Amino acid sequence: MQIITQENQKELKEHGNYAFPVNISIEKIESYEKGTFLWHWHPEIELTLILSGQIEYQIEDNTYLLSAGDGVFCNSNSLHSGYMYQGQGCTYLSITFHPRFLYGYENSILNTKYVNYITSNELWASLVLEKRISWQADVLDCMKKIYDMSSAQPSDFELQTHMLLLNIWHKLYQYFSTQPNEFAKPK
Repeated sequence: MQIITQENQKELKEHGNYAFPVNISIEKIESYEKGTFLWHWHPEIELTLILSGQIEYQIEDNTYLLSAGDGVFCNSNSLHSGYMYQGQGCTYLSITFHPRFLYGYENSILNTKYVNYITSNELWASLVLEKRISWQADVLDCMKKIYDMSSAQPSDFELQTHMLLLNIWHKLYQYFSTQPNEFAKPK
């Protein structure tokens, strides 16, 4: 198995659909040819939670060694790849969603003030999420809840997923809005 991309490395896989632009999947690094998924990007945001093992995860110019319990935020349009670490397997949860799922309408205040503020900043291609940091542990817990719901499929699965992703985004926004930024701060 391998990720299929266009010449510009944009992944061809659909991450959900127009009606529900979210993809939730369990992946195994050892399932990919040579234990690596190739460099690629997509307009969707990707949240990854390591369930077992370790993975060497690269996003743009950053390389992370992630272990069970760790997570990572990969921003929209960020080039990324993952590698088997020291020949060991790694199972991880991938939650990929289009930014419009958060904001609804183009140029809405939700889009311009809260979503584009993060997605348009090349300095914020990624962020490691660690359970020892309280707000990040909350994000990781929300990710686990999304996965658990995807298995159980309650009747309001899509609505609950939306609310949990908004909760995650709120925590990311609170963090990034306190970081140095080459762009103007939100008002």
